[in-house]
Order: sequence, then structure tokens, then C-alpha cells
Amino acid sequence: KMITHKKISKTELPKLVAISYEKDQELFDKYHQIPNTSFPEAVLSTLDIIDDASKSFKLSYYKLIYKKQPIGYFVIFGEYLYSFAIGVNFRKKEVLSRWFENVKSELPPHFKAILYENNTRAIKHLERQGMKIIDHDKETNIITLQN
Repeated sequence: KMITHKKISKTELPKLVAISYEKDQELFDKYHQIPNTSFPEAVLSTLDIIDDASKSFKLSYYKLIYKKQPIGYFVIFGEYLYSFAIGVNFRKKEVLSRWFENVKSELPPHFKAILYENNTRAIKHLERQGMKIIDHDKETNIITLQN
């Protein structure tokens, strides 16, 4: 397999979020909840969101590996894909579809994903992987997709 994943502890997450966000100004400018977010702020914001979720849900953390190098992460709980990102240099069609296979192997067949509505790039990516939007909560601005 070209892309593998490994369950990790929460302590490894900051480094992986940083790897995933590096050199992706578009992510901070367009898709993050806070406009004009710097690289360190975006990393911390993501870690805070994940940390908040960990107070309510039992999260599992995974490192994505390509040619023995970490290239990103994903976080799941129950039947949900909760958070994910891949380094900008690895966002190629083949890598992304292999990533999705790795995610699917850790979740039940009809899993869901929850994303903020402004994260259109990730939503479109999940739709390309076959997921469908099943809910749009206008109060929380959260979109739910299902596999």
C-alpha cells in the first residue's frame, strides 16, 4: 500500500496538524473559522476544536504515512470522521483516494463526517469520494455527510 495509517496518541497530533497546514495559506484565508489566521493560530485553533470534542467523545487519532513519512492525520469517534488534513504537497488524486480507503477501514460502512459549511474544499472532496450531504444545521453552520 502506498498510504498507511497508524493509531497514535493525542500528543502526536500538534506536529501532524502543522505538517498538514504548512504552506496552505488558502486554508487559513478561505476555510478557517477566523479570517486572516496565521499558520500557528490555525494549528492551535484546530487543536482547540479537537480538544473540545475530546471532552464529550472518545476520540481516536491516526497518523497518515506515505513512504515512511508522516503526511497528515485524521480523527474519528463513534461513526464520525471528525477532523482530517493532508500536507499540501500530497493532495494528489491517488493519495487522496488511498487516504479515504484508510479512513473507511476504521469506521462503520455508513459513517458520517461533520464539517463547518465554509470548509467547502473538504466537503467537495468527501463528495468526490462518494459521500452525500444529509444535513445542514443553519444554527451551528455544520454540514453532515454520510458515506
